[in-house]
Amino acid sequence: MGFEPYPTPFGTAWRWAEVRPVGRVEGRPPPIAHAYLDTETTGLSGGTGTYAFAAAVARPVAAGLEVVQLFLPEPSAEPAFLHALQEELLRTQALGTYNGATFDLPLLRTRWVMARLPGELAHPQHIDLLKLARALLQQRLENCTLRNVELALLGFERDEDVEGALVPQAYFTYLRRGASPLLEATLEHNRQDVVSLLYLHARLLLRLDGDDPWMEAPDWLALGRHLMRERRRADGLRALRNALAMRQGGASATAALLLARLLVRRHRHGAAEAVLAEAQVTMPGEPLLAIARARVLEWRLGRLGSALEVVEEAGRRGPHPMPLALDLERREERLRRRLRRPVARTGELRGRRDGHGRQLLLVGHGP
Repeated sequence: MGFEPYPTPFGTAWRWAEVRPVGRVEGRPPPIAHAYLDTETTGLSGGTGTYAFAAAVARPVAAGLEVVQLFLPEPSAEPAFLHALQEELLRTQALGTYNGATFDLPLLRTRWVMARLPGELAHPQHIDLLKLARALLQQRLENCTLRNVELALLGFERDEDVEGALVPQAYFTYLRRGASPLLEATLEHNRQDVVSLLYLHARLLLRLDGDDPWMEAPDWLALGRHLMRERRRADGLRALRNALAMRQGGASATAALLLARLLVRRHRHGAAEAVLAEAQVTMPGEPLLAIARARVLEWRLGRLGSALEVVEEAGRRGPHPMPLALDLERREERLRRRLRRPVARTGELRGRRDGHGRQLLLVGHGP
């Protein structure tokens, strides 16, 4: 299999290394200080009975991409395996994984303790690309497995890849018989995973910067939500405006709702109504826009007549899904009742406050 002995203070580890050409990286090349880690294990549930029997680390270098792989030929060699792996991890300043935050790194820390090695498993600053992929792609993919994301984002489909369920059996067969027909394919699968992470990271960084030319309204919406969660408010607002500008159905409508909500929180009620009105003109069949616009007109601007017109127009454009249809119907009935009430006398509301402690002002019922 090409592994060579690698001496450690805890015995001999088995190490394989090569430098692969990187080729053209489409996207934002990750910082050269990044490395990428993937493990192959004897089970997917973790726990003290699960071993990592192979670990690959890919690291950009001047000549291409250095790929180092460590292999555990027998459980008794685990201390040497883990020590050699830590040495590889500490050669870089940042580490990327795919689901490493919840699986690979906790498993390795557990094995470090079980192997009675001193201290704790040390590794550099870590980024889990699965979290970023879910934030930016979940609206397009049924699930964000590495295979699905490779196909969707990189257009890369593996031929004759080993199924995940067969990976533990390949290693157990090797331990029992000294050889396994699937083991070499399993190890190549491990190496390919870390190579893919370099290209995947580059494309995700491109999308995170909003520079991916293939992005549509659902992608801009997902990016906007992610950036707002990360407290990058200015970039998040720009992404939401891009989603709205594309006028692509539900995603653009949702972006309009989020923008309007942010404007309302800043007490810019007129600007919120303008956003919703513009979106409703270009996407008249979206009942959620009508409901949100009616709420702003009714509760923020006091324009009951205009709110009723918006709700009536949305109702005429039905049929709508049952929850939305019922909401429109209830709003229409309430607005009609409010409009039938006698006009309050000047000063009638003086001194009264709403549920938020704000002074109530007398408003007319005109448009």
